[in-house]
Amino acid sequence: MTVLEFSLLVCGCSLIAGLVGALTGLGGGGVLVPLLSLFFKVDIRYAIGASLVSVIATSSGAAAAYVKEGFSNIRIGMFLEIATTIGALLGATLATRVSTHAIAIVFGVVLLFSAYFSRKPRSLAERAVPPEPLATRLR
Repeated sequence: MTVLEFSLLVCGCSLIAGLVGALTGLGGGGVLVPLLSLFFKVDIRYAIGASLVSVIATSSGAAAAYVKEGFSNIRIGMFLEIATTIGALLGATLATRVSTHAIAIVFGVVLLFSAYFSRKPRSLAERAVPPEPLATRLR
C-alpha cells in the first residue's frame, strides 16, 4: 500500500468516524482507535493520540452546532470540561507507564460496557427517578 492509498483510506475512514462521533457524542474515538490499531496496524498509543487530536476538531465543530441550536447546557458542559481535563491528564500520564496490551484490554472493555448500556432498555422506575440535585442546580 502506498502512502497516498493509506492517506486516502485513513481520510475516508476519519470522515465516517467524525460523522458517527458527532451523531453519538463519542467524538469518533470509539471508531478511530480500533480502525487504526486493528486494520492499519498502528500502535494503540499512537492511535489514541491521533484520535484525541481529531476529537478536538470533531467536538468543536459539533459543539458549535449543538450550542447554536440550543441543545447544549453550557453550565454542565463547563463543569464536565474541568473534570474531564483532569482525568485526561491523569490518564495520559498513566498510559505512558502501562503496556499497550493492557491499554487495548481496557479500551475494549470500556467499548463493550458502553455498547451494553446504550442498548439496555431503561425500566419505568429508572425513567421516573427525579433529577440529581447537582443537575437541578446546573439547570
